Amino acid sequence: MDAIEIQHEDDLLIINDVARAIDENEFEPYVQPCFDLVAMRPMLAETLARWTFPEDGTVIPAAAFIPALERTNTVCGLDWFIIDAMCAYLGEQLKTLVVPPIALNISNQHVSDEHFTQRLLATTEWRGVDPIFVSIEFGQDLIARDERLTRTLIPSLLESGFSVVADKFNASTEALVPLMHMGIVTVKVSPVLWRDSPIANLRALTRAADELGIALIAEGVETAEELKMLRHEGFLFAQGYHLARPMSLGEYIKLCSDRTIFNKRRNSK
Repeated sequence: MDAIEIQHEDDLLIINDVARAIDENEFEPYVQPCFDLVAMRPMLAETLARWTFPEDGTVIPAAAFIPALERTNTVCGLDWFIIDAMCAYLGEQLKTLVVPPIALNISNQHVSDEHFTQRLLATTEWRGVDPIFVSIEFGQDLIARDERLTRTLIPSLLESGFSVVADKFNASTEALVPLMHMGIVTVKVSPVLWRDSPIANLRALTRAADELGIALIAEGVETAEELKMLRHEGFLFAQGYHLARPMSLGEYIKLCSDRTIFNKRRNSK
């Protein structure tokens, strides 16, 4: 048996394990909040998936199963499980209070699904969620090169009331203009860009975003010093381990409702 055959066999085992885990509710939606740096409160929650073995609580890292699901074109099933769970969470929370929107972090394989928007809309309607509370994240590189995305999927999502987030932005300031023209007004800036760019370039980026009406979210903020620098250069939103690590929905609900947490964060600037 050669290396390709061995990988195929391994992929099949992982696929079967994932299907069983979904049926037995071993997957759980997690979120990592993005923060409004003025109010120091979540303004958006990026969705993630966590696979935990019930026997001992071991968390299986995404790198151990996502590549196999991508190679075998079966990752979309897990995405839809998380999408439905997050819409159910929103539908329940919105009965009693307004909560920050969610950003669904999905596979690029959905781009080829001509029924994706209709299915997403049906899911939100079933769960009683206004599409205004749901965003879809796509990598900025994918947006720049895939015409199916820019000509078909993004317009259909926006027309249905959803929003789109450009993720992992690592391009020139001029690249913000076509995003704005598409109707994308939230851009997550890769730490590769904001850490390595000259200060003058960062200032130009935040100034251009402000003029275009685009909200820039600095990704991957890990230290208080980084956060201080980003604030100084005009970033109003950020995400990263310094602000909050990925958490369960229960932890996130508590975070959003506990005002003392944000008072402490604000006082520690």
